[in-house]
Amino acid sequence: MSTVKQNKRLIEDAVAPLAESLELALLEARYVHESGRTVLRLIIDKKGGVGIDDCERLSEIADPLISDELGLDDFDVFEVSSPGLDRPLSTLEDCLRHEGEWARVSLYKAVEGEKRFFGKLLVDGESVGVETEEGEKKLFPFTEIASVKREIVF
Repeated sequence: MSTVKQNKRLIEDAVAPLAESLELALLEARYVHESGRTVLRLIIDKKGGVGIDDCERLSEIADPLISDELGLDDFDVFEVSSPGLDRPLSTLEDCLRHEGEWARVSLYKAVEGEKRFFGKLLVDGESVGVETEEGEKKLFPFTEIASVKREIVF
């Protein structure tokens, strides 16, 4: 395993419990190269979305843990960021975290002539779907879902 992969795993294992203590989910540690610099970016999420205060709180405790306790210095810049609203929800855990929010669910194959469904996100065991604006519940096995994306409703 490469050093970057090993370091990402070390960081994720060490920071995930800290994130959970702040009611955040650590989705991923990423090393990216931008403008000639290496950036270590922690991607976090939470029900209702991530704000700047969430990023700051985790940054304040994760930075010394990564630099001092883990002794990692293979990056030039350290950031904590949200995944963005348009990120697809790719796991059941993602869907559970955002249950009740507005979402668009797309299926691989049409069911009763429809492949796309919009409404409030529902999770029931291994099934995910929506409750439509008319109150109809549409649930599908997670394995049959091509994508789930949150949407802003004004």
